[in-house]
Amino acid sequence: MKQNPDLRFPYDQDNRILYLYYDVNIHTIFNRTKLKNLKNKFCKYLNHITNVKNNITSLILEYQKIQDDAYVRWQQAKTITLVDKLTPENAEKRLAFFRMFSIAEEECEEQKCVELGITVTIEYILNKINEITNHIYKNYKKCSHCENMNMVTNCDCKSKHKLCSECSDDITECPVCKEDLGFQYCAICMQHKKEFIDTGCENKHQTCKECLDKIIRKNNLCPFCRDYCSKEPVDPHPVSYYLMDNGEDIRDVWQDRADDRREM
Repeated sequence: MKQNPDLRFPYDQDNRILYLYYDVNIHTIFNRTKLKNLKNKFCKYLNHITNVKNNITSLILEYQKIQDDAYVRWQQAKTITLVDKLTPENAEKRLAFFRMFSIAEEECEEQKCVELGITVTIEYILNKINEITNHIYKNYKKCSHCENMNMVTNCDCKSKHKLCSECSDDITECPVCKEDLGFQYCAICMQHKKEFIDTGCENKHQTCKECLDKIIRKNNLCPFCRDYCSKEPVDPHPVSYYLMDNGEDIRDVWQDRADDRREM
């Protein structure tokens, strides 16, 4: 997440919350316990600054009360000086009430600025807590087999049971409804895969698609009979290998240069 240089979290010792907010990417965390611990840290900080905000709100109300009282007394002192003669004593009272009003007004505005900053921080923290909660809810659900909350995937059975990684690892049937999932055992990667294809050799051996792609790019030889998988020349490099910085395929450039030389 791009850091906002203007955002500073108040009452954040050693900028720990600031670090968690900006430098920890929750979408790369696949451990539910870590996510819950991270959420608890934000919630603890949220409770702290909420209590601070409540205290500041009470303090603002007190300053406003002092301000209102000082303003009334100041106006009364002004009225007295209009009716009676302006004596040093009356002038001193009027000046004292005005100072009291000014100080209370200044303190009130200062605390309002602090309160506004905390309010903005609370909004940021609430958004982060909601983001973590949604991430947990979206990716961590109850496994249909072991019933533990974890990241789950559909096991491809007709009942669409959702299994965690441990319950879905290298299975041939759904552990819940016992339905055959149609997986075959690949002797190369030693895992059960659903998609099997011919290697291209004369004996029509089969392996999973992922292993065949690696075999063709490595030596193009069937691992079972050592016959060629593909009779066509195989480029060991992926397509991205030939892409230049401008996105153009360098092989097209080579071909254009060869055509130009032939025309000369």
